[in-house]
Amino acid sequence: MNRLFAVCFGAMFLIGCSQSGSELPPTTGAVTPVAFNLAGAPTVEFSVPDMMCPEGCGVKVREILSQQPGAKEVVVDFDAKTATVAIESGTFDKDAAVAALVDHSFDHSSIKQARLAGAKPAPESATEFGGDNGAG
Repeated sequence: MNRLFAVCFGAMFLIGCSQSGSELPPTTGAVTPVAFNLAGAPTVEFSVPDMMCPEGCGVKVREILSQQPGAKEVVVDFDAKTATVAIESGTFDKDAAVAALVDHSFDHSSIKQARLAGAKPAPESATEFGGDNGAG
């Protein structure tokens, strides 16, 4: 019974992600880079290969990472399957952030890179999902 439920849930999730992209208007081809980490806070980059769609998974990844203590800003690059978090040193626990992603079914998430200082410009394909995360 549990297996049947898991299969049905997984199918609904995949169908929802595949259909949500068809509702988006066509893009004009111009991409505006996201202003990210202008204060030059340390950053941690996560690999999140389980993101299936920018509208659902991308938003959820940003939400999960934004809720972590010490997270200042989060930017998700869906095309690269990464998320970069500007952090408050000594407060952000990158291992707990990976565990939170895994708890939400992003099972193959990992720490990709940590930068101790200096702003890292967001890639042109990066998209900031949602509004202010309320942290800092």
